[in-house]
Amino acid sequence: MRENDFKSKFKTSAEVLKSLFEEKEGGPVSEQFQRWKLWLNWKDIVGPTTAEYTEPVAYHKGVLWLWVKNSTWMQQMTFMSETIKNTVNQKYKKDFVREIRYTLDRKNIPKENSDFKANVKKFIK
Repeated sequence: MRENDFKSKFKTSAEVLKSLFEEKEGGPVSEQFQRWKLWLNWKDIVGPTTAEYTEPVAYHKGVLWLWVKNSTWMQQMTFMSETIKNTVNQKYKKDFVREIRYTLDRKNIPKENSDFKANVKKFIK
């Protein structure tokens, strides 16, 4: 077998990591990576005042869960939902966020890690 045959079959580590994280590739950790990027840039998306009282705590299949500091801010955020959703979708990709839900308790969010774990196991095999 020629050396070029092997080169076409193997990817560089950078290509493997890129395929894991990129949404367009459908990588197994792309959804959680996008949530992490959203959390990292939250202050730029909603502004410093709103970011002080809110934080993205979960994302699964188009539903973004935001922790809100108190019920007053939860009421305020319901009025800002459409604006936040549009801003996030413009910065990331169309229809990334289809719905925003709010919680006062960081522990009271859905645990949707079963898909994530299954995808990682599939990738490791």
